[in-house]
Amino acid sequence: MDLNKLFAYDHWANRRIIEAFQKLNDSEARSNVGQLFSHLLAAQVIWMSRITGEKTDLEIWPELSVQEMKALIDENNEKLIALISKKEEGITYHNSKGEAFENKVGDILTHLIIHGQHHRAQIAKLLREAGVKPPGTDYLFFIR
Repeated sequence: MDLNKLFAYDHWANRRIIEAFQKLNDSEARSNVGQLFSHLLAAQVIWMSRITGEKTDLEIWPELSVQEMKALIDENNEKLIALISKKEEGITYHNSKGEAFENKVGDILTHLIIHGQHHRAQIAKLLREAGVKPPGTDYLFFIR
């Protein structure tokens, strides 16, 4: 699996989501979409901190501003791509409950791609319900 290509896709899809998010006028929908998208981006930061051993104060369900989301889309992408070279390394980390686990970095990076698409699908549903046409973020749309 080509993680460079998958993270290029993830970055592309996240940029499309933030554009659609900014078109939302409905405050409840904006709150719900913002919560899911903030979580998606925060999860990337938290997983990267587990891989690198660096600390983060970011919570798993933060309330990020549009500017913070935009910044994390690009910052996370650069940092995730840099971690691909460690994909065969195993790491031990603790989850949010304090439980210890061990996984290969490549499996964690793959998880982040799948996790992101899961939440982008939820966001697409919320956008549609709020009257905003969700962007196509399927992998094949990216490849085309």
